[in-house]
Amino acid sequence: MSYDLRYSTTPIVTNNDFENAPQVMVAGGPDTSGTPKSYILRELNFSTQYYFAMKALDLWGNKSVMSNVPTMTTWASPQIAVTPESIYCPLLPNSTHTDSVMISNTASGNSTLDYQVELTNNTFPGQVIARVVQVSESDATTATKENPDLMKGSSIMGSGGPDLFGYEWIDSNDPEGPAYVWNDISATGTLVTNWVPTSSYPATDEGKAGPFNLGFIFKYYGIEYNNVWFCSNGFVSFIDITDAGMSNNTIPSSDIPNNLIAGIWDDLDGQTTGQVFYKQETNKFIVQYNNWPGYYSGTGPFTWQFVIHKNGKIILYYKTITGTSNSATVGIENHAGNDGLQVAYNATYLQNNLALQFSAEPEWLLAENLQGTVYNGNSIAVLLDFVTEGLDSGDYSMDMVITSNDPVHSEIIVPIAMKITSIVPVELSSFTAENVDGDVVLKWQTATETNNQGFEVERSQKSGVRSQNDWLNISFIEGEGTTTEMTEYSYKDKITNPGKYIYRLKQIDLDGTVSYSDEVEIDVTGPKEFTLFQNYPNPFNPSTTIKFALPVDSKVKINVYNSLGQLVETLVDKQMESGYHEVNFDASRLASGVYLYQLQTGDYVAVKKMLMIK
Repeated sequence: MSYDLRYSTTPIVTNNDFENAPQVMVAGGPDTSGTPKSYILRELNFSTQYYFAMKALDLWGNKSVMSNVPTMTTWASPQIAVTPESIYCPLLPNSTHTDSVMISNTASGNSTLDYQVELTNNTFPGQVIARVVQVSESDATTATKENPDLMKGSSIMGSGGPDLFGYEWIDSNDPEGPAYVWNDISATGTLVTNWVPTSSYPATDEGKAGPFNLGFIFKYYGIEYNNVWFCSNGFVSFIDITDAGMSNNTIPSSDIPNNLIAGIWDDLDGQTTGQVFYKQETNKFIVQYNNWPGYYSGTGPFTWQFVIHKNGKIILYYKTITGTSNSATVGIENHAGNDGLQVAYNATYLQNNLALQFSAEPEWLLAENLQGTVYNGNSIAVLLDFVTEGLDSGDYSMDMVITSNDPVHSEIIVPIAMKITSIVPVELSSFTAENVDGDVVLKWQTATETNNQGFEVERSQKSGVRSQNDWLNISFIEGEGTTTEMTEYSYKDKITNPGKYIYRLKQIDLDGTVSYSDEVEIDVTGPKEFTLFQNYPNPFNPSTTIKFALPVDSKVKINVYNSLGQLVETLVDKQMESGYHEVNFDASRLASGVYLYQLQTGDYVAVKKMLMIK
């Protein structure tokens, strides 16, 4: 069963009208008579009247008679609004920050805004402009243990890449390369004991171990993995190893094994002295081959590590390379064997105390809510997580490209930039919020300041959606410029409606650079009892503010009397909602002296004194 759906801007009356109207075939299947069906027809013109008709088709293509012809006018076009226009985020190394871009449909009439977000043009420190790759005449081999492949290959010193995906490599021989740091896990890690043979040879000669859970999602050549397998022949893989690869190949190669990180891919044999340990840490997974020998005399033993970082970076550390090592493959390869990065193949490259790093475009910006529909009068936040863990210091940038069905602004680009630096322009040592008589008192303290223009105080009322950041700029507090002394700041926010509120500080440098504080959350509750507060300022000239609290909706009257008890002015005489309220008293026409102000609501009466001095 299927359905032939037709639509038209002119009436569909006859079968000829039906056949000439635009067609959409809707899949279906056998079902009970009378079962409701639905289908969403997209990309129609805005504010246009359409006619719809349908015929049902059986398995042999026989059509039913034409249905009734309902008509409906599509909604108006949406109007997209995006805030902010750009984002700049300076962060310390190994830190995170969450921000958002708000997408709104500001159309006044009924409409739906369909949007999609793409992050493009990723730029970051240390990008390679030239592409250095190795070319091999042949990657096929028929070598056996009895007749090993003696063909020599090639190696590159220092750095190379990128491959087709974008991976690059750099070693500690390059001045910009990774530092060699050996973190031995033979005492703290777990010894691998579950080796399984992949052929007729012993498991630690031609075998595998695994799977082992990484403890995080790891993206390798664009595919997400959470497990890893170890091979006796010196490589690890994110898929099950069916062939231990006794004879190493060039990279890339369609021959199995594929999807691998080749540390020392050679015919190795760990039956005698070899051990393998692994250790799962918060943001990385370590695999250590200890004194792992080669099958042939004089090859190895070798001690080295694979360190797989959550942010996508892979670092190999070679502690001891003894004997010959020029019959191995070093590099990485994707799951299909059609892309990879070869550092060395059957050539002299490995050495003691060497660090080798593989990395593609760093994933420093993660986003949520990348597509959706927004009805008129509503907004949605595209959540952005800035992550600097394991990244180099410097400037990062990316374009957020927002496409939508707004006919006027079908594409909007929001530039996003991040700077990783150890230099903190303003060191914020504390930031607190306190509920004082219905007001929120914010206090913060800086330990040092460098070129600090000041702070924008931002407020958001908490909703059920994570970081639905409709932040409102409620004030600006000037900074101290540059100072090494501790500075204290405060701001009082007058809240009229009880609820949960979130505050943050937007610190602005003199050059326009901005950074955000951590957020503080506070629950503002309504008053529990009737209260008349002391006016402020007091003494005053010529005006002052009188504050009072109502636990319930009440009829309120506030009178001002002179010292003789004569009525001077009625400030309030009306029904008011519960909460905290303020009223201003202007005494510019009155003489100096003591005045009384009285709050009366139901059975509650309170009186306080105030002094006006001209």
